[in-house]
Amino acid sequence: MTDQTIVPAPATFEAVEEFVETTVRERGARMDATGEFDKDLLDQAAGLGLVRLIFDDDLRLDLSRMPLAHEVNERLTAVCAPLAMEVGVLRLVSYLLARFAPAPVRDRWLPSTVAGRAYGSFALSEPEAGTDLRGMTTVARRDGDHYVLDGGKCWVGFAPVADYAIVLCKAESGARLAETLALVVDMASEGASGEWGPRLSGYRGLPNGILTFDGVRVPVGHALDVEGFAGMMDGLNMARIDAAGYACGLLRAALQESVARAAHREAFGGKIGDLPSIQTKLGRMRAAYQAARELTLRAGESYMARPGGDQDLISVAKMTAGDLARDHTDQAMQIFGASGMVIGSRVERLHRDAKATQIFDGTSEIHETMVGRRLVRAYARAQGGDFMAGW
Repeated sequence: MTDQTIVPAPATFEAVEEFVETTVRERGARMDATGEFDKDLLDQAAGLGLVRLIFDDDLRLDLSRMPLAHEVNERLTAVCAPLAMEVGVLRLVSYLLARFAPAPVRDRWLPSTVAGRAYGSFALSEPEAGTDLRGMTTVARRDGDHYVLDGGKCWVGFAPVADYAIVLCKAESGARLAETLALVVDMASEGASGEWGPRLSGYRGLPNGILTFDGVRVPVGHALDVEGFAGMMDGLNMARIDAAGYACGLLRAALQESVARAAHREAFGGKIGDLPSIQTKLGRMRAAYQAARELTLRAGESYMARPGGDQDLISVAKMTAGDLARDHTDQAMQIFGASGMVIGSRVERLHRDAKATQIFDGTSEIHETMVGRRLVRAYARAQGGDFMAGW
């Protein structure tokens, strides 16, 4: 590595738990109230080695560590969803750099990213091309030993503060089926800019916004060594597993808060936890959490087993965990009653963050459509045989 940044070793899980309880819990509430990016909190998380959890001591990818990354996702999201996503985005761009970037580009950005000293964006969505990425209009045209990049991206994590961005774009033409590239763009380049987007109801404090590229010259050697769409879909699958992990964290927190409320809240001469209606909600919430967690861990195992993982299993995990998180944070609000509707209260925050988790990295609707489409095709290929074999 040419970058001499000192890269922190991954923390012990006990250190993560202590960080969550002594620092993140209070600061997470403050981030939600102000909507402001807490750079110092992210610096501390990176200093504990949370960004580099899927790398070995020599910064080589080690995907066998993905279960540990999941556990950290859960714990962080339970108290501060935006911090969990910040760590996840930096881990994602680090993965793409390590797996696909030419050595000079990797060595420039990877050590400083996992150390939390450089922020990278994963830039896919556009104003008129979110789930339908083939509809994007960002184009890179070859000019000698450079590409000239024009277009823009939205809903991009770290956009207002990014040092670089990994940008999916079309090559030479805006045609729907044009070849695609993934370019690592230095955001200090002339014509490149980032700004804050609209305020969002969930994941408040996450630096999210818009990237604009106006004739940005990007060296040809800064393209990822993979067809753009394929490489970014590989990365997007990792992001979807992380999103399912965030949903598990929200479910975990909803269950913890709801059980505590049921054990202490008195009504009708006793604890509400003694009421069958409340016990039923808690029982279903526990089942939802465990089901979402098992699906997410299985999706992660598929990603460890082969590049990109099992697309169907990842989609099922993402949509199921996200939908369950929304359903059961809603039930948590029912258990809390009016106090659960207080803006900024713990369960109200969980409820807002769960809604966002159903939307980013592919809505629940697109995931169920993709899974359903592949089921129909699998049945046709099986010609009446067992199309579910191997599940």
